[in-house]
Order: sequence, then C-alpha cells, then structure tokens
Amino acid sequence: MFPGGMEIAAEEIEAATRVLASKNVFRYYGVDDGPHEVLDFEREFAQHMGIGHALCLNAGSSALICGLIGAGVGAGDEVIVPAYTWNATPNAVIAARATPVLAEVDDSLTLDPADVEQRIGPRTKAILPVHMRGAPADMDALGALAREHGLALIEDVCQAAGASFRGTRLGTFGDAGAFSLQLNKIITTGEGGVLITNRDDLYELAIDVHDCAGSLRRGAGLPRFAGWNFRASELQGAIARVQLGRLDGLLERMRATQRRLAERVEALPGLTLRRPTDDGGDAGICLVAFADTADGAADAVDALQTEGVAAMRIYDPHVPDLHIYPWWAPVLAHLDAAGADAPDCPQTLDLLERSIHVDISPLLDEQDVDELALAFEKVARGILA
Repeated sequence: MFPGGMEIAAEEIEAATRVLASKNVFRYYGVDDGPHEVLDFEREFAQHMGIGHALCLNAGSSALICGLIGAGVGAGDEVIVPAYTWNATPNAVIAARATPVLAEVDDSLTLDPADVEQRIGPRTKAILPVHMRGAPADMDALGALAREHGLALIEDVCQAAGASFRGTRLGTFGDAGAFSLQLNKIITTGEGGVLITNRDDLYELAIDVHDCAGSLRRGAGLPRFAGWNFRASELQGAIARVQLGRLDGLLERMRATQRRLAERVEALPGLTLRRPTDDGGDAGICLVAFADTADGAADAVDALQTEGVAAMRIYDPHVPDLHIYPWWAPVLAHLDAAGADAPDCPQTLDLLERSIHVDISPLLDEQDVDELALAFEKVARGILA
C-alpha cells in the first residue's frame, strides 16, 4: 500500500536524472548555480496547501520536532497526543524536551476532544492532533480548546496529505502542520517530510532547528538554536515536485473507491463504519469498520484473509505494533522517569481491538471493489450476523 510509490514512473526518473546531471545534489550549493529543486518544491507545496511557508525536511519526524520547538514547546511542557498514532509523534515531543500526555481517540480514530479537555493542565503547552489513516480530526472542537486555553496547535498530517476538514486543507488550522514523504505515505520521496506554517517566527526558528547553519545560509545572522541536520536533498526535492502533481489524482481515485466500498459495507449486519468528522475530507486510503466484540473482529479478519483480503485488526494485544501506546517502551519509560502516571486509554484499546481495517489502493478497479464487498458480505452474514 504505497499510493505515490506505486505511481513512480518516467517523470520521477527524469527529475532525479536532471539533478544528477547538474551535479548539484545539496540544496544550498554545488558545482555551479544548481536547479534549486527543494526551494521550488517548498514554494509549490505552500501554494498547493494555501499557506505562507513550507520547509522541506528529511522526515516527517523532523517536521514534527521543528513545528513543536518552533511553536515554543520545551523543557517542562506537556503536549497532548493521541494514544493511537505512529510512535514518531510522542517521540517528537520527547525530542523537543517536553512530555507527551496520551489522550483517547473516539470512533473517528482521532483525538477525542472531550478527553483532551479533561487532560489539559497547568503545564500543557500544545495539542497535537493526528489525522490518522487519512481521517481528519475534529479541528473545530480542538481548535476551540487550543484558543480557550492559549495552547499551540500542531497538526500531524503525515498520513493524510491533501485531505481536508470542511473544505480547508489539513495542516493549515493550527500553528504548524507536519507531513511525511516516507514510502508508505500518500506521496513519497522514499523518505522525507514537510513543515508548513503561516507564522513567520515559527518558520524562522524551524529553519535553525532543521539546520545548524540555517540562519547564516539565509543571511539572517547567527543561529538562535543548536539545530540538527534535518535538511532535504535536491534529489528529494525534485521527486517531491513530481509526486505533488500526482496528489489530487491519487486522492480522487482512493476517495471514490472508499465511497463505493463503504456504501456496500455499512449495510451489512454486525459492522459499524468508522465515524467521519467530515464526509468529503477523508483521504480515502483505507476503510475501517468495527465489530461488536474483539473476538468477532479477530474472527472476521481471519475469514477475510482466507477470502484473499489483506485485512487486519489495528490492535492485537499479542502482536507488537508501534502505532498503539502499550508498545511504546521508550515513551513509557520517559513517562515513568518523569513521575507521570502510566497512560490509561481503555476506549482507544477497545475501539482498535474491535476494528477491521482494509487498505484502499489507487489501483483498485470496480471489479476489485465488487470482490472486496462480496468478501465482507460473506464474512458479515456468516460470522457477525
């Protein structure tokens, strides 16, 4: 399931060849005045997302770290994150020298605003919603909480590039948005990331965080932060520009397939579809349904796999998976060392244990959808009814 990766073709090869032929593979300088692919991608990505600044980086994790530090998160602060996300999200909070506070997800599989409100305390500095598996979090409710309590709002859009909430692109609601270009993501350069923001001060500090000589390179004086080397290369920039041109087409195809399959599955007994926070904003990269019980979901997944469907339960307590907080050993150790209470998110675990998840490839055609729907029907009526 590599939407952009499966689309790699002659255009990406030509872009990479163009950079190699120029001999200018480093974004800032080379053997002559190079093609400046990263700079061009940053401009194009910012325009595509309708935002002021974009900073291309070597990974989505780096984008999260830059966004958090750029927004003023630091030692002694707490950042609220969902208990269901790739472990890079809480890891980025720790890298910013803050402490992650784990909150429940609701049946959208994104942050539960009611639980977030209960977890806001005197040390809370930011809320970090994750638009998990392409689904937009409730940015109206989360944005209202951030404004009410004077908190930064950093969006993790790594799994939802191009998706939206009520007509506005994800990543543009808060102080910053972080995207991933890793192979499993919607568009890809193999590895890579992007930070977007409308805040000039956050952008300027993020430049220093991502490059220990960032300010000097921009002629803006000495660095204000002991930064890392999170820079992207010209090869990444060139491929990213091509992939960006594929984004809306990928979304259109996956969304159409998701809608057709959802219409068939939601009518079946024993299954409840993941609740959308926005009917048209989801990226369409998967379909998630819930069985009434964890055992029922496990049996349904086994039966779907027998039918040739690559289904999975998102959480199996016996199978390590770094998307779910019980398996975040370094994060749990950090919380223990900080004297924080052990995270307890039973609602999240219950939902994920009852989940039935199927990826939606942009390559699926109508026959594929019919076969998937038939497999779901056989399993629902034979096992879950």
